[in-house]
Amino acid sequence: MDLLELLGWLGNIVLSIGVIPQVWQTWRTHDVSSFNWSFLLMWSGGVFLTFIYIAAGNIKSGDFQWPLWLNYAVNIIGTFYLVYAKAFYSRKKTDDR
Repeated sequence: MDLLELLGWLGNIVLSIGVIPQVWQTWRTHDVSSFNWSFLLMWSGGVFLTFIYIAAGNIKSGDFQWPLWLNYAVNIIGTFYLVYAKAFYSRKKTDDR
């Protein structure tokens, strides 16, 4: 593994871990009041579209950039959970009133 590949792995591990504290806090507290719909939808959409771009390019070239796959796979799961949580917990809070 060369230095650039190591930097790629480290950077993408940090980026993929970055979503986990927010997912964990949301899972525990069910508090989604501070989440902005525009942010969540743009973030999750951007992550998903970028993953498609990376996957298509990697498949076409046959050169797989696994650090990027890890980052985007974790972020897709995390951001889509946060979108789900925003929809589910916001509706539940409204129903409880």
